[in-house]
Amino acid sequence: MYIPSSFKEDNPDILFDLIRTHSFGILFSQHQETPEATHLPFMVDPDRGKPGVLIAHFAKANKHWQKLDKSREVLCVFQGPHSYISPSWYKNRETVPTWNYATVHVYGKPRLIYDIEELRTMVTRLTHLHESTVESDWSLKEGEKTMDTELKAIVGLEIDILRMEGKFKFNQNRPEEDQRGVIENLNEEDAPGVKAIMKRNLKK
Repeated sequence: MYIPSSFKEDNPDILFDLIRTHSFGILFSQHQETPEATHLPFMVDPDRGKPGVLIAHFAKANKHWQKLDKSREVLCVFQGPHSYISPSWYKNRETVPTWNYATVHVYGKPRLIYDIEELRTMVTRLTHLHESTVESDWSLKEGEKTMDTELKAIVGLEIDILRMEGKFKFNQNRPEEDQRGVIENLNEEDAPGVKAIMKRNLKK
């Protein structure tokens, strides 16, 4: 990924926070010169290995998992907040539009999980994680019978992280007054998260 020095983010805590907040990522791999991609909800465990492990699962019907090679790196892309930026928000308007965004690229080696009990633990963690973010009175016990069937229809995936790249492009290359102009004019409903990151950058 092309990352000018102004936009480089290499703080693992910030990168993992983006992954947790925007956990629906894209897994890319290469098989016989053909690229493959699958959209998956991920969990991240930063305490396993260095710098951590990504956790997800495939539907068995998705043949992508059969094409993974544990000796070859895969790439996971996580897209964070982003927004169009108008030149009208700058003091010097004699410039061109741009796009502000945050993204994290994670490279690692894949490992497939078939054991039913490991899969149960994995899916239970994922369910509790996301159920806690919504208003719900549903209990996992209500889905136990269905889960027993569904576990036989998935394959677990763990990716041992080898390296991460973060690009947080939020006008850091422009004067502070231009950055403040963007913050003042952004519509938080259309660009959730962009203002927060830009305000954090100005405090550094």
